[in-house]
Amino acid sequence: PEARRPQRVLSRDWWVYSFTQLARAGRGEAEAAAPEPASPVITFERGADDEPDMPVADGSGAHSSAAVATPGDARFSGSRFGNVLHEALEHVDFATWCDWRDDAPPPGQAAPLRDALREAGYAEGELDEGVMQLAGLIGRTLTVALPEGARLCDVPLQARRAEMEFHFALQPTDVDALLATLHAHGVVPQRHAFGARHRLEGLMTGKIDLVYEHAGRYYVLDYKSNRLPGYDAATLERAMADSEYTLQALIYTLALHRWLRFRRGAEYDYARDFGGVRYLFCRGLDAQAQPSSGIHSHTPAPALVDALDALFGARGGRA
Repeated sequence: PEARRPQRVLSRDWWVYSFTQLARAGRGEAEAAAPEPASPVITFERGADDEPDMPVADGSGAHSSAAVATPGDARFSGSRFGNVLHEALEHVDFATWCDWRDDAPPPGQAAPLRDALREAGYAEGELDEGVMQLAGLIGRTLTVALPEGARLCDVPLQARRAEMEFHFALQPTDVDALLATLHAHGVVPQRHAFGARHRLEGLMTGKIDLVYEHAGRYYVLDYKSNRLPGYDAATLERAMADSEYTLQALIYTLALHRWLRFRRGAEYDYARDFGGVRYLFCRGLDAQAQPSSGIHSHTPAPALVDALDALFGARGGRA
């Protein structure tokens, strides 16, 4: 007999979401809705994959679409080199960089830098120069003084976790209600949609570059390799807004918040135990200055975290 044909439409709202996927979805500003993929797609942020070029401000204060290219070797820029930087930071020995002062890596630390370059497809003839480029970026990243007074090179191994992967559950969440909550706290005010979706349901997933503990408080840290026209506070604020890193930081904060609440139970208090979010724009860091340029620091308001936690509902999930 002829095969029966299904008569009902199955809901495709259940999905596996990530910041990258949400950021790439249409904003709902006079744009056609992109077709949904045929099945859930897990899109992890890895390294510089979510780091677009920064638009240039023209004389009127408007932003043009021309890419900014601060001076430097083009071979060691862009998303490929950004991924190399992340890979190297995941495998270097932080403590050996505590006394770093010049562009050469400390003894024994050139190997993970070369490995990261080779894995990304750099030729053998490019490795020496690539190692020097990486060493300068990594040295400044690990020795710069963070707002709370810590240096990453001084944070012991047992007090940090690199590339912390998370998955947390989303109950059916109305997109309009989500956007209203975000806008009420000044997050992604220019966004009015996430593509054609009317609700989010499923899992939120991602990887946090670094989670660390210092003086009893827990921090979310993200490395950025973006080339910006400057690394002052105003430029970093614009980079965070234009690339919607504020939303990324909020998702990461909620993931760590839920994990700490699960692990520590009644002993955990967000306002007391969560130290904040640190976005390190590595090319703009100055380990000799305090405060350094290139550091964006903020702590999502407890009211916003609680509102988002309640909106997403189901507290299940794992990190």
